[in-house]
Order: sequence, then structure tokens, then C-alpha cells
Amino acid sequence: MNVPFVFQIMEPVERTSFVAQLDELAARVDAWLHPVGGQQLRLVQARVYLSDIANWMPALTAHPLYAACLSQAAVSVVGQPPLGGAKVALQLCALPAASSAARREGDVFVFESGNVTFLWQSVRFSAADVAGLDAAAQTRLAFSRHVQVLARRGWTLAGQCLRTWLYVRDIDRNYAGVVAGRNAVFAEEGLTRATHFIASTGIGGETDEAAAVVAVDFLSAAGPGLGPVTYLQAPDYLNPTYEYGVAFERATAVGFDWGRMILLSGTASIDKTGACVHRGDVLTQTGRLLLNMEKLLEAGEASLSDLLYIVVYLRDVSDTAAVARYMSLRFPRLPVLITEGRVCRPEWLVEMEGVAAVPVPAG
Repeated sequence: MNVPFVFQIMEPVERTSFVAQLDELAARVDAWLHPVGGQQLRLVQARVYLSDIANWMPALTAHPLYAACLSQAAVSVVGQPPLGGAKVALQLCALPAASSAARREGDVFVFESGNVTFLWQSVRFSAADVAGLDAAAQTRLAFSRHVQVLARRGWTLAGQCLRTWLYVRDIDRNYAGVVAGRNAVFAEEGLTRATHFIASTGIGGETDEAAAVVAVDFLSAAGPGLGPVTYLQAPDYLNPTYEYGVAFERATAVGFDWGRMILLSGTASIDKTGACVHRGDVLTQTGRLLLNMEKLLEAGEASLSDLLYIVVYLRDVSDTAAVARYMSLRFPRLPVLITEGRVCRPEWLVEMEGVAAVPVPAG
């Protein structure tokens, strides 16, 4: 049985106006979803990366790419400049149109495939939402919104949430507060070192609201077609995150009738004691973090060759050319996006996340 999820990264070749870049992407997304004579796809998730979210957000939401296409899926927008030279980039996920269904329920997007219901919520705050709230309080508020959505279905954060993405404005200043807020929520929700945490990325990023310190995307799922959910470790290479005061899983393997999907959290150049290794050398850090990812995948009986895409976060934009060349040589056919995203510790120059899939062997 084949993997039903199809992932794609798109960056425009066009390098003139923002609208021209959106025009190009709109045509390419349509051709990808509706190939002539090929399998028709249903877009279920899209993340839009903008080089200048304060200026480009109004033009994005007014454009047909967003209004007629992306907004019909689980869409989130983050201020993280793509480092390929474009003003905008897309990370997309689709399912076969004939065997999936999707609908919007308020600020939540629901899609279904293989007797599994997936729920996506992208929490973005207005100035009024966060008036007087620090990073910890904003984080708690974001998680409370998802907890409320889950509760209406009889779901819980501990039981059904598979993955989170936390985008933090001025992460060097605000990450400690985000960690404190998340830790408090997890303690209330029964997520502990004795049970499990949630796969996550916590990275520098912005929304178009300057007062909002935190934005969070949530992916949850349940249903009879959902198999075992396991939490992967590679103790000879990375330590448990709770040892340095944070609460997330390094990777989560999710079972389906077609096989399993592995959700890799944001991963950096870290060793089994929790220390940063290869300080100041972005390429050696890149090699080490990929080794860490490889070992996590091996714990889930997968390998780097099973990756469906990678997002690379760079702290220093001057490292772009070197890292882009490294990735193109090592993964010549894998969709890769490189963005400017400050990692949660200054000494980490690069971080990556990705998704891998391993189908059930034929026969």
C-alpha cells in the first residue's frame, strides 16, 4: 500500500514583485493538485513563509492563491524569510481527492483519510488577545484554545495531539517564557516524563501582529484507522529533553493501515548530555544534527531515505549558500526549504525538522 500523504516545497523562480511571485505559485499549486491525466489531489495543509510578514500579509490574503486555494485547507502563515531569494515559499501537504474529505469548522480545519480524523488549528493572536500578557501567558493561552477545541470532541492534549509548532518573536529573549508556559500546561494536562510529551518545533518566527510573542500550530488525530503512537529516542546520541528543562518528544511514530509516519521534531547539533557540539561550525553542526535525525529514524525502523521533506532553519543568513550546497549534494531529490529561523539556543546555528513515511511492504 502506498503512502497517501504527498508533500511538496515550492519557491517561485520569479524574483520581481510579491504579487508576481504569488501568481507563479498559484499556477504551480493548481498544476500539482490537478495534473492532466494524473491523480487528483486534495490540499489539506499549507504553511506560507513570508520574508516581510508585516508588509506582505494583506497582499497574500487578498490574492487568489490564498483566497481560493490555501484558505480552503489548514493554512498557517509565519514570518520566516525564505533564504532562496524569494519573498514567499510554501510547504504543502495533500491527500488523494477520491479517498479523503475535508471541511472547516470555525478556526479549525478537519480532514479525513483511512478512518482517521485529523484536526489542525493555527493559533494567531490579535493585539487585544495578548494585551498585558507575557510570553508564558501567551503560550498558555494558545494551548488552552486547542485544549478547548479537543474537549468539544472528547479528545485531550495528552491523548490526541501529535505535533506542535511554536513560533517565537525575539526567541533569544522570549523562549524561556514559552518553555515555562508550555511546561505549566503539560503538567495540568498529564503530560510528564513518566507518560509522554509531544513532538514539537520551537523556533524564531513572527506573525503580522507585533504584540504577539507566540504563534502555535497544532496537529491532532483520532479514529479507528489510527494505529499505535510511539515516542522515539536515541539515547546514545541525544538526551531526553526534560534533562534540560523543556518538554517535547524528539520524534513520534504514528501507525496507520498503510504503514507508519514519523514526525521529527526540530533537531539540532546536540549530544547525549544535552550539550551543543561543533560550536561555530555550521556545516559540522548540520552533519551532526542529520546523524541525530538518522538515529531517531532508526529507532522507528526507518532511515533518512524515507524522508518526505525537510525544513532547515538557519540563525545566520550568511550560512545559506554553504548549507544549501550541502543539502543539495546529500539529498538531491528531497524537497528542502531553507528559512531564516533563530534556534532556541544562540550556539545552535542550524535546526531541521521533517516527516518520514514507511509503507507496509507489498504482499
